[in-house]
Amino acid sequence: MMCADTMSTGLDSVELAECLKLYDIEGYLFDQVGPRFRDEDAMEPFDFFAIVSWKSNRTKTKIKKGLDDAGKTVQELMTEVAQAETSRDQVEVLLPVWGIGLAMASAILTVCYPETFTVLDYRAWDVLEGASLQGLPEHYPVTPEEYLDYCAVCRQLAEQAGMSLRKLDRALWAMSWRDGLRKLVQSS
Repeated sequence: MMCADTMSTGLDSVELAECLKLYDIEGYLFDQVGPRFRDEDAMEPFDFFAIVSWKSNRTKTKIKKGLDDAGKTVQELMTEVAQAETSRDQVEVLLPVWGIGLAMASAILTVCYPETFTVLDYRAWDVLEGASLQGLPEHYPVTPEEYLDYCAVCRQLAEQAGMSLRKLDRALWAMSWRDGLRKLVQSS
């Protein structure tokens, strides 16, 4: 069997290896984008929109337009996030950009600061709401304060479970997915 030379096909093996890293988008975001942001207090547009696409691919053009309408670049916005004094300020820097709601802001901040923030997602919310945890907002968070309360409850639960905040978020998402799939199978 003959192997095609990647150079003769126009495909560069180095570029293919770089693209392979992007296939595991979550790994790319948390292993490369987040640490790079924390080191540099800055973010390139590609990395910003990789986060946006990871959370909700359909919103990327809306957010691009929101940045344009606000007269801000990704670099300016993310520098403001890095310079914000409090967690609440970090959330509030993102929200005025059209297309960035609380859930999207949570994804951006989770990649940037995974020890402080967690992704606001209806699947994780449903599991936590069903567990009737103390300190959880009375309804799905719609304000920065409610989102920060949600994060605090998640941090406490992650500590009790002996896992990182990110692992807790993934476990809650998977629990909701699993339970939904079980219901589907049982109704067959």
